Amino acid sequence: MGYALWLVPSQPEYGALQRLMNFRPQPYSSKTYSSRSYPYFDPHITLATFSSPPSLPLAELLPLIEATPVYFESIKVGSSYLGSLSVVVSKSRELLDLRDYIVGHLKKVHKIRATSRSFPHMSLFYLDETVRGERLRLGDILRSSGRVVERRSVTGIALNCTLDGAAPEFHAMTGFVGSEVWLVDCAGAVEDWRVLEKRKLVRRDPRIPISEPFFYGHNPMVTMAPNHPGLGGWAPPAPYIQRDEPFFYRTIPVIPTTPYHSQDPR
Repeated sequence: MGYALWLVPSQPEYGALQRLMNFRPQPYSSKTYSSRSYPYFDPHITLATFSSPPSLPLAELLPLIEATPVYFESIKVGSSYLGSLSVVVSKSRELLDLRDYIVGHLKKVHKIRATSRSFPHMSLFYLDETVRGERLRLGDILRSSGRVVERRSVTGIALNCTLDGAAPEFHAMTGFVGSEVWLVDCAGAVEDWRVLEKRKLVRRDPRIPISEPFFYGHNPMVTMAPNHPGLGGWAPPAPYIQRDEPFFYRTIPVIPTTPYHSQDPR
């Protein structure tokens, strides 16, 4: 696979998702499954992959980027090893803009041709299906045990991480805040993947409308959107999301990000 840039959750959300991903169906024995099944790995969304290692450190490779919210949409059982069982992520404009900006920046500034297949998704488990139907059965177990909740009245799913030891506030995660970008060497088996560098993303000012871009371009001195009132401009009132809160059901509804719709070519 070469090298990859991952979008990784904030630390509390990372820990909660990691507990869910450590779940194993019972009775479980490493002798029951292929040695490639159920490897341990970090929760992430792959933003881009490329074949050669970058010559610059991550801080110079990427511009200043803001933390980006991620929303879970559905569970997908795939036919390939790396697509075994994953969470399909909502194609919000913010997330797609972030991916497009990074891929474009790598190509334009650093001459790195990056790709992002099956974007966006977050893998939960990798299974080398030695017995036909193992992946489907795992998906059924996650639903029947209450670890995956498919909500009927609203769009999206929720993950219950408390059944595997996460804090009570993670009983129904509907997404997370992408708070770091990791550079990862994905050569070899999954458990051999190595994190080479980590870069924390900028915390977004909650007063800035969610319609503003989720990155600040090439100028690291810019800390607010150009039309923010703090810079002397005027910004119309708009809904916003508090970026540092974990994503779970609340009594107060959270305003979702704007869905992405491609333009009609006609």
